[in-house]
Amino acid sequence: MKIFSYTYNYAHKTMTFLTNELKCVDTEHELLFAYSNRLNPELYQLKAMVQIPYKFNRVNTKIRWLLEKYEISFPLRNFTFKKKLNKTISDFKPDIIHCHFGTDFLKVMGNLNEEHRHIPFLVSFYGFDVTERIKNKAVLKKYIQFFNKPNIHSIAVSESLIKNINDHIKPYNKAILLHSGIDVDFFRRKESPKNSGEFIFLQVSYFNQKKGYYYTLKAFRKFIDENNDCNYKFKIVGFGPLENSIKDQIKELALENHVTMLPPVSPQEMVELSSNVDCFVQMSITADNGDQEGLPNVLLEAMSLELPILSTVHAGIPEIVAHRVNGILCAEKNIEEYVKGFKEISKWKKCPHNREKIINLFSFQAHMKHLNEIYKSIQEKKT
Repeated sequence: MKIFSYTYNYAHKTMTFLTNELKCVDTEHELLFAYSNRLNPELYQLKAMVQIPYKFNRVNTKIRWLLEKYEISFPLRNFTFKKKLNKTISDFKPDIIHCHFGTDFLKVMGNLNEEHRHIPFLVSFYGFDVTERIKNKAVLKKYIQFFNKPNIHSIAVSESLIKNINDHIKPYNKAILLHSGIDVDFFRRKESPKNSGEFIFLQVSYFNQKKGYYYTLKAFRKFIDENNDCNYKFKIVGFGPLENSIKDQIKELALENHVTMLPPVSPQEMVELSSNVDCFVQMSITADNGDQEGLPNVLLEAMSLELPILSTVHAGIPEIVAHRVNGILCAEKNIEEYVKGFKEISKWKKCPHNREKIINLFSFQAHMKHLNEIYKSIQEKKT
């Protein structure tokens, strides 16, 4: 099957859920992958790749920003992008166009020639694109306009996102659930000696508001103050716009002896690191702009590595973590519940049943099998 795939940014180091899928599609189908902005060019190479720039001059950028900010319209037209996009599609003649992220689908549809609008589309939603973005009336209007067609299909990684799509966008074809998947053979715990006098918490993520660091650190400080039965440590791993803010908060809360910040890690380093800690933490929250998680892949990885999870009742997280079975779930931003959660989870041991759950429900093999079934179904509808 010939798949033309597009996403604006390729590829952030936090987007292994996308890069792993594309790598597999590249093996099983004839893939032409298009992107507008290349990140980490030394990584994630595919067989056939093409850059299709999507840029505006300073004046146009300002006008577009104002129109979007005041929800007047969501301009998408870009002559350079349109010309190269349509020529690339004409030359390749894809069976399916697969857009990753709903907002990137809008870029493509907003610049597609009429002759290509009959091609079956599959759109993958991951989180912000159908949480924060649909709060803007101009963006939502575009979604509704383009999804009201029989050849446009969509998938999302969690039930919460599926509900948003079907309730707000009201697509011609109901959105389909396709959970993320991970390589369970790769994310296997390595036995290693550990200091019995320590209990180590770990969080690995992008440093933005929805990861909930502000409330997590406040709760951890209170937990430390109330519990001195063990040497509790917290390793925070990643990068992002709130990095300095997190460092400042650690100092303000006098947590320097308990909290360590580390740079981003590779998947192999994630395995090594997780094999030497006791619990994985991700207290996700709804950001001020409405941004939410989809289905955090890092939780799948941590569970495959047999770690208990301390997290929140947020977006797709309860679809992964059953309360008091796979970990502890707290209400968002509820510091008292967070403190109780830290205390309760600190009594837990390794969780082999967490790994079994991921093997049974969230393996990458199962994800790709379902994706290929979706591709086949879409192609059959066309014929």
